[in-house]
Order: sequence, then C-alpha cells, then structure tokens
Amino acid sequence: MFVSTLMVNHKGNCHSMPMLYKLIAEEMGEEAWLAVAPSHFYIKLHNEANGWYNTELTSGQFPTDAWIMASGYVHTDAVKNGIYMDSLSEKESVAVCMIDLAQGYQHKYPKNYDPEFVLKCCDKALKSFPEYINALLLKAETMLSIYQKASNKRQEDFKRIEKIYAYIHEMGYRKMPEKMYMQWLMSLKGAKGNNCNDKRG
Repeated sequence: MFVSTLMVNHKGNCHSMPMLYKLIAEEMGEEAWLAVAPSHFYIKLHNEANGWYNTELTSGQFPTDAWIMASGYVHTDAVKNGIYMDSLSEKESVAVCMIDLAQGYQHKYPKNYDPEFVLKCCDKALKSFPEYINALLLKAETMLSIYQKASNKRQEDFKRIEKIYAYIHEMGYRKMPEKMYMQWLMSLKGAKGNNCNDKRG
C-alpha cells in the first residue's frame, strides 16, 4: 500500500497508485485529488471541458459516480456525510497518510505495537479529517482491543467505544461483505492487473 514499495517493485494497489499519481501530477503543476470509496481509493480530476471526473488507476478506466455508488456498496448517507466520493483537501490527504503510518506500524509489529501510538495517529488524523472512516474504524478497533485486554473493564470505556461505532453507522458506513468485495474487484475491467487488495474501510 506504500508508494515507496510501488517505486521499488513497480507493483501497487488502489492505495499506492492514486497516491503516486497525485504526487506526480502536483510535481508537474497539475491538480489531482484523492477520493475514498469502500476499501478503495481513486483519483478525482477536473477540467473546464468535462467538469469533475474519476480516474481508476487499477484498471485505467474513468468510472462515473453513479457506477461507483451502484457497484461499490456506497450508502447514500455515506456520500451525504462526506465519508465517500468527495475530493480530499491537502490536510485530509495528510490525514490518510497518518492512518497509513499507524496501520503500517501495526503490520510491522503485530504482537508488540503500542496501541496508544495508534490512537494518537487516529486523533491527529481526525482533527483534520473528522469523517475519515478508516481513522474512525481504526480508533474504535484499537480502543476495543485495549478494553478486551484490560483486567479492570470499566463501563464508561465500553460506552465510549459503543458511541464511536454508533457514529460510524449513523454516518452511513456499511461493511462490504467479502464475497461482494471480490465480485466488485472483478467488475473493474482489467482485473488481470488489478492489485486492489486494501481491505480497510
């Protein structure tokens, strides 16, 4: 999922490829915006002739918003509340990187990572991007893990976790079933070269 890995291996996924595209576009003086869909990232572009349009880096297509909503398990409330399909600001894009850092850290040290560091990354990201679903999910999951391991389980801690999960649901997030996710990946033309295996949010 990291751009650094993509640069070395020349293989990426629906996370690293949009990130690299955005970096290259901006180095060339052009504008490109990251956008989030369930378990997926893509690029939004704008020009005077066409207005806003989407660019799918894993397949080289230009899917419409309607196609992304219909095929990508996107609840209308999630779009209305800014969880999915909006163009991310620079601060919001940096918030995405903060969660990448936290998840990369968890992946590298699965048995002895510091959950407080992960929570700090989540809180920092949520200051700039309060609707970032991956940050909300990671925060809730990390808090739940701390609660489950605690010898002294406090009711107020559990209520805080419940509140975050309730907010996530209220905002329109729905977990895409694994089977549907795999079918959606195959629906992206060019699935042969499609390495979109980011299972988050």
